[in-house]
Amino acid sequence: MSLPEYDLHILNSINHNRIKSLDLVFIGITDSAYLVALMIPLLLLLYALFKSKPLLKKKALQMLASLAFNTLVITLLKYTINRQRPFELDSTIEKLTGGGSPSFPSGHTSDAFLIATCMVLLFGGQRWSLVLVWIWAVAVAYSRIVLGVHFPSDVIAAMLIGALNALAVHFFLLKKRTKQQTNVGTI
Repeated sequence: MSLPEYDLHILNSINHNRIKSLDLVFIGITDSAYLVALMIPLLLLLYALFKSKPLLKKKALQMLASLAFNTLVITLLKYTINRQRPFELDSTIEKLTGGGSPSFPSGHTSDAFLIATCMVLLFGGQRWSLVLVWIWAVAVAYSRIVLGVHFPSDVIAAMLIGALNALAVHFFLLKKRTKQQTNVGTI
């Protein structure tokens, strides 16, 4: 069995054997992806501004910068690769939610994993919130397959892309801050 055939086989198995009474739950989870991914950093930023917390403000801005970078990368990949959605290739796949842009990679999943990775990088000590955000990210990823709008490979790639984009922005900004501190120390 080739990789595309295996991808379709897994998708068919998940989509056709889902618990239909949970469809609305998975639609809610999938719909939460962009909202939660944006609201976490925005609420942190508002709190930081209201309470005069400069470090929290930097962390929130880093999360927003990571989201912006991720959106650029995902959009470029989607329209460069231009992979059809599963329901466009196989009429037996039940499409249960919107999926307008090309399939590869999943933007919902990528944003969810980016936010989860940012939370680990920036707030590593708060274990309960990290567990919740990772459960949410995995649920978003799974929902995209269950709802018939992504192949498993779209979702797996998006998990990696989101996490790597969060790491890339984190280390870029860390290097930039270190360089600025070094330059200040030499003046």
